[in-house]
Amino acid sequence: MTRASSSSSSLPLSRRTVLQFMGLQLALPLMSSLLPTSTRAQAAPRQRFIGVFFPNGAHMPGAVDGNWNFAEALSPLDQAGLTNNTMIVRGLHNGFGDVDPHWQNTAGFLSCRRVTLGDAAVARAGKSLDQIVADARPTPLRSLEVGAPYYHVHPLNDHPGYSHDYLNRISWQSDDAFRSPIADPRQLFAKLFATGDGGAAQLRYLHARRRSVLDHLHRDATRLQARLPAEARPVLSTYMDSVRDVERRLDGVGAGTCTSPEGAPAGDFGDRDANYTLRYQLMHRMIALAMQCGSVGVATLMYGPSSSDLSIPETLGAGNGHHTCAHNRGDTGLIDRLRRMNLLQAGLLAHLLGELRNVGVLDSTLVLYGSDMSDGDLHLTTNLPVLLCGGGSDLRFGQAVGSADAPRPFADLQLEILQLLGAPQPSWGDGQAASTGAPTGILV
Repeated sequence: MTRASSSSSSLPLSRRTVLQFMGLQLALPLMSSLLPTSTRAQAAPRQRFIGVFFPNGAHMPGAVDGNWNFAEALSPLDQAGLTNNTMIVRGLHNGFGDVDPHWQNTAGFLSCRRVTLGDAAVARAGKSLDQIVADARPTPLRSLEVGAPYYHVHPLNDHPGYSHDYLNRISWQSDDAFRSPIADPRQLFAKLFATGDGGAAQLRYLHARRRSVLDHLHRDATRLQARLPAEARPVLSTYMDSVRDVERRLDGVGAGTCTSPEGAPAGDFGDRDANYTLRYQLMHRMIALAMQCGSVGVATLMYGPSSSDLSIPETLGAGNGHHTCAHNRGDTGLIDRLRRMNLLQAGLLAHLLGELRNVGVLDSTLVLYGSDMSDGDLHLTTNLPVLLCGGGSDLRFGQAVGSADAPRPFADLQLEILQLLGAPQPSWGDGQAASTGAPTGILV
């Protein structure tokens, strides 16, 4: 007679023992979530996300490739040895033809959702990608938002039904609630390394808590080992091997992993054009340190508000502002200044990636870099200048994927990013900017 398979007959465990065993099985993912993100990266490839916005488009002559390549507009990345951590994604479009892209594609940069118009006092842009990831990957600090050097109010007021928040905000925690950004490095320093959220005392507590959970797991497993039948002990043994691996990795990460910079940043950050490069370099360093120690896993940065006329004279010399250069009408002097602005901001991106690399978290981070439009003179929202940066052999870093001849929604790329970060969504964006669900070619 054939014996029917029955786990209940071979493992006569009490309900209490089963629940204890299930609790242990559930505890390891919890333990992994308590590890610093720099340690967890060994177990899961993508743990962090940074969205980086630069305004007013880019100088991209030519319908297909233009100079948006590592030899020209993106040469700072090549000079920093970061081409193999950078992917150029071509042919992406975003936006709605009847809405000014300065407003629509800034507020909708990370949501691909149509903004609400008609009442300048009402701002609705859809929950953004970074906040979806923050929901899926909780950390002591929900997320960090680094804003532009100033809040831009359009001088012409030619869109009276548009909220000016649309020019200045890319991170939206809900449809109608944006995340207020920090523009002063000293304020970011206080948030991360002084008292309160993300402070040293909280990080010491988290380290002690991780150790406490490990000790608890050891005690429970030891008690349970003697009560399990022989058939179940290999499962527990495998589990404890995993716990010991977590313990080994935890022992390699001291309580001092979250290193505070030497003192608060110094400099004049009240003038929107003063210390432009230094402002972002300081904040890049602090974001990298915060991500290294696990106090935050999601951040956004704006290198300027949309339609702004930042002139950055300390680097570029006296001359026209950014928005004026974007609307160059073919003027070679304005085009050259726009090109140098694009190079400066690509250099800032290279600095950010370098800081992430220096603290060992670049390979476990996805960085999305892009703008509200491609051609700022014509307000084109096709073939957007978009980069995806990070590490890993499963993505086509060091290459260009896609083509202007085969346009596809920016939302398709964002949908894949959400999947890679463990926050999958059934679809992304809406209207003509909505995702199609088709792969973008970023995967090997």
